[in-house]
Amino acid sequence: MVFRRRIRGGPNGSPGERWVILTQYYPPEPGAPQIRLHTLARHLQRAGIDVRVLTGMPNYPQGVVHEGYRRKLQATETIDGIPVSRVWLYPATGRSIFRRLANYLSFTFTATAYLLFMPKIDMLFVESQPISLGIAGVMLKWLRGIPYVYNIPDLQADSAKQLGFVGARVLLRIAVGMEQFFMRQSWTVSTVTNRFIEYYVDRGIPRAKLTFLPNGADIEVLRPLPYDEQYARRLGVFGKKVFTYAGTHAYYHGLEALIEAARLLQDRPDIVILLVGQGPVRENLRRMARVYGLENVVFGDSPFAEMPQLMSITYASVVVMKDIETAEKMRLSKTFPPLACGVPVIHSGRGEAADLIVERECGLCAPPDSPQDLQQVIRSLADDQALRDKLGANGRRFITEELSWEQIITRWLEQLRALRARDDAPPVPQAVGATSASTGAHAAPAVGVNAAIDRPAGVSEP
Repeated sequence: MVFRRRIRGGPNGSPGERWVILTQYYPPEPGAPQIRLHTLARHLQRAGIDVRVLTGMPNYPQGVVHEGYRRKLQATETIDGIPVSRVWLYPATGRSIFRRLANYLSFTFTATAYLLFMPKIDMLFVESQPISLGIAGVMLKWLRGIPYVYNIPDLQADSAKQLGFVGARVLLRIAVGMEQFFMRQSWTVSTVTNRFIEYYVDRGIPRAKLTFLPNGADIEVLRPLPYDEQYARRLGVFGKKVFTYAGTHAYYHGLEALIEAARLLQDRPDIVILLVGQGPVRENLRRMARVYGLENVVFGDSPFAEMPQLMSITYASVVVMKDIETAEKMRLSKTFPPLACGVPVIHSGRGEAADLIVERECGLCAPPDSPQDLQQVIRSLADDQALRDKLGANGRRFITEELSWEQIITRWLEQLRALRARDDAPPVPQAVGATSASTGAHAAPAVGVNAAIDRPAGVSEP
């Protein structure tokens, strides 16, 4: 099918093309996917696109619908100028496959039904967490002739298999088969790393169908700030060199290695490990810290809006990932906000993000699942303030020059325009004030059953 839907108006303040972002996870829920997609919506709106969001009733991460949204089948609101429609879903969390499937499939069903009767849609952006949301994209394509972007921020089925969450081979085959079908039916597949692109090319997806939409940082919000003493006292870390992990506490991170590293750092009263966020393994980490009697581990809570203040008191940010095969292809999104704030990153793990840290000299790396190596890297950086400051400055420069969201969206829209020119597909507005931005050394060519995982998948973590 060749799509020839035409835009009415342009990007310079007049009515433009209407996009709907379909995602199960969105603010006010916490989490990296929520932040990323809200930022994407705002920047697409700046580019002159009429953006709407269709999502579920907020219930992540506890699996309980938030106050103010309960006992509702449908709701509408506006968040930072973005219209948001919400539909009912079965709220659930935990490792129960059946409850998670009920959670995913209930939203897939209600969202698809809502979209089929939603007026005027020019493009559907499908966030593939869960994989089943591709059903909505296919139904709109077949029944209404609406093209869709299938956005893949993680290798969900592969990660589930390697972590042992999906034991039944039939479920894994179904998940992979569904993903393959949804990719082939899409207008374009967008994904977050160059290695993901190569992976999908190896799976038979034409390279020209794949577009590069990496994780980045909003440099207007995330910036270096002076040390916030009041904030540090609030979190109980004033006067310490704070090594912060900020993000979801999930199984695949292997955060137990960070607690073990803290145990090896008890002889350093000047160092504290701060863990900020929520997730299914947080209580287990608390128990570990209590059993070990660790006074150098602090658990805190801080919304993403306070990230600049959090980074102002952070000596270095810590990113941790278990040693699984899919990690080799990942860029955990929690890597980039600290860099935007001028804070270096210690990356315990392997993958594309770790390679970028080394190449851009904006942090240090340690092998995965190795508390001994991790604590040694923390010690060495704690003892070298000059190196810490140099790495932080390099990180801020890297994000500003290559991975600000404004640059990322501008380059991505250029890829879509090139794709449209080749396929005579849906028009894509020129970003306001955009120029032909360089894609940088790590950009892709311009054209070219997470049912048992207890949260949106790992590449999208902050």
